[in-house]
Amino acid sequence: MNHSNVTVPEIKQPFSLSGFDFPDFISPSLHRGEEAHTHYFFSTSKESVISLPVNLKDAENQCSSHWAAARKKHSIDYNKFPYEQTENQWWQYCLAPHSYLPLGNNQIQVGLNFFNRFLHIDFSSRSAQLVDPGTGDEMLSTTNWFDQKAGEIWFASWPMEDTIRRLINPRENTRVTIWKFSIQKKNLTRIWQGDMSDALHQISLSPDRRFLVLTELGLHSDEIVSAELQNQPISLEKRKVSKKLIPSKILILNLKTGEEWQLPVLTAGHVEFDPKEQNVCYVSCHNIGLIGVKVGIFGAGLIKKIRLTKTGPELAGEFSHPDFHRITTHIVFRHRGKTLIGVSGYPDKVFLIDATTMELYKMIEMEPGEKVDVSTSPHICQQDSYGIAASKDGEALLAAGTGFIHAALIEEGRFSLKTRIAGYGSNCCFTGHLGFFDYLKA
Repeated sequence: MNHSNVTVPEIKQPFSLSGFDFPDFISPSLHRGEEAHTHYFFSTSKESVISLPVNLKDAENQCSSHWAAARKKHSIDYNKFPYEQTENQWWQYCLAPHSYLPLGNNQIQVGLNFFNRFLHIDFSSRSAQLVDPGTGDEMLSTTNWFDQKAGEIWFASWPMEDTIRRLINPRENTRVTIWKFSIQKKNLTRIWQGDMSDALHQISLSPDRRFLVLTELGLHSDEIVSAELQNQPISLEKRKVSKKLIPSKILILNLKTGEEWQLPVLTAGHVEFDPKEQNVCYVSCHNIGLIGVKVGIFGAGLIKKIRLTKTGPELAGEFSHPDFHRITTHIVFRHRGKTLIGVSGYPDKVFLIDATTMELYKMIEMEPGEKVDVSTSPHICQQDSYGIAASKDGEALLAAGTGFIHAALIEEGRFSLKTRIAGYGSNCCFTGHLGFFDYLKA
């Protein structure tokens, strides 16, 4: 891997969760209008928070020349970018932090939305690096998987040129490669190659290493595609009348037999495996699309329970609810003998789902947010998203967003602790998911 260093200053402030048993966690904040973000490290054991700003100004030069060449090759207008974004908006979206992958020794891989480099942060040395994994000019999956025992990072990539082609028709296939990289041996091994999509969002392996799941977060809608094919400009109001999303895909590989399956779902997001049943996973289907830089909610989302068998994936259940909107984060954890799925439901709810029955266990509400109405057109979100985490004993939930931390005892069913975090300006917003240094044990 080739590395380029990024400067990371440090700012520290006191913080306390008043006895809640949460692990140390990391929360991302994007600086709107800038290619910069701040990563807040909350040490619940030391009752402090350290904010590490990362400035990625001009980092887009790592791939913008390849982007320009591919655009010229396919006769794409110089100012045309995905989701009808401007050039500045596109690179800010690409470089935004979304997720965290613990690599051991206080090192974290930050999942960037749409880029050809990994961002690694060392919280011990307070340093960061942009890392080239050696796949040429290919874009890299956002949320990846680390085999702690073998010391291998599993990720997916696709040619930047294919994203350019999908500006013309987002339904076109993309040549996708799945890799694993050995940190110790410094070598790259190709696992699989085939047709899928770009905007690859998460790759994850089952606990027994038998199955691999890869999700795509497409975010394209039919209305925008129709206008793009005719080279027509689209007003925000016209975009809002679109009612159909182009389905995303999830890829499931049996790593033992080589068999593969691709399933269409509405805006495939993340996949989490059950802590007790190694062949059961839960996939979030967000039912959202990007409209410029805004998120549009097209309807209620779903959590699908999928059982992975020798003969292929089987739908074992699903959950939805009229208020189950923009389900950014879902976590799976044990609570008093039950396996629960915790989900952030935009704009002001946390849903707890019984994973055995796929029925609602409890809903915990925050302060009332905006009203979501998708009866006539996609709802354009006006609030930031938020992430959630469970306590180590499974008794409490934490919600973190733009400048706030809330905590609730699950059986009590309300957020009894609410605190603000200094350092968030008017241009800051929470983006993505909370991260941890160590994998939590069931």
